[in-house]
Amino acid sequence: MNYESTMTKAVSAIKERADYGDITDVHEDIANVLTILLGRKYTMYEVAMVHHATKLVRAKRDKKKPDHYVDGINYLAFAAQFSGASDVEQDIKDIASKFAPMPRAEPFGGPSSVTTVPAE
Repeated sequence: MNYESTMTKAVSAIKERADYGDITDVHEDIANVLTILLGRKYTMYEVAMVHHATKLVRAKRDKKKPDHYVDGINYLAFAAQFSGASDVEQDIKDIASKFAPMPRAEPFGGPSSVTTVPAE
């Protein structure tokens, strides 16, 4: 896989997995379940970063499986979206649209009330 192919597959994976639900809703639901199970408030950002960490560990164990990289790119992009950074989401959309244009205007779930990481 080369860079362009990997990026194209990363964007395509979002469309292919749309039946799992809106990215924001799914991450918010997972954060809410973790909050109940583990007794502290979890954010969508933290959920996305844990998913990304999982892909990093899996890539370490099996370097040749493209899924680890494709999903890792997406989870890191979701974390950027949920981070509250002002321009990161648009930058990600601009980069992704060059490789695999999305048919809808909001490829990462659209505008919503996003839980952000509190400033320290």
